[in-house]
Amino acid sequence: METPPVEPDITGPWRRNTWTYGLRPPFSLVFLGWLTLAQVISPRFSPEIYLFTLLAAFLGLIVGAHYIDIGTSREKFSPYITIPRGMLTVGFVSVILGIGVGVYMALRWNTAFLAFVAAEGFAAIAYPRENPKIAHSYVGFGLAWGTVPFLGAYFIQDSTISLLALGLSVFIGLSVVMMHHLAVMSRESPAWKDALYLLRIYNYSVYIVAVAALAGRFLGF
Repeated sequence: METPPVEPDITGPWRRNTWTYGLRPPFSLVFLGWLTLAQVISPRFSPEIYLFTLLAAFLGLIVGAHYIDIGTSREKFSPYITIPRGMLTVGFVSVILGIGVGVYMALRWNTAFLAFVAAEGFAAIAYPRENPKIAHSYVGFGLAWGTVPFLGAYFIQDSTISLLALGLSVFIGLSVVMMHHLAVMSRESPAWKDALYLLRIYNYSVYIVAVAALAGRFLGF
């Protein structure tokens, strides 16, 4: 690659199909990695809750939010990918389904989890549509794709929030903001190749941490 990408993940096989590109790997895998870490460090761990958490996040914050983003930002994406007519609608429907899964989890395991469902359901629609503007900011991104979902994932497993989880959630929020800024640098900075390289290191580091933590939980060490 000799020129900066419009988006760091708009190259390669994901670009060939907009529906697949809309899942936004590798960023979505990083997000799921942090959710995995949040749940496996909980004193209590239910594989069923973990799978429902992944389902809710996939529907609402991966499919839903990203499809809304692409469907709303036609001017940005249309020169590079073909945007299906129904992508925005599918995004809204997926967010609603994700909220539905979250509500089911709250009613089944802890109704206080509804607060996290409401916050992330709002973010899934507000952030990609940039309305209100504060939602589409580094602070908004750090909270909606870092701190809040990390705390929610921990809380639904253990029904409490420990100081460890709280401290880690702040770190995760800062971490995803830095990831976001590296993505911006990959198209706007003279050092864009370095930004892409650091993004890859970050992505694979999160994958390794998540897989190792999950393996440790199931294997008992």
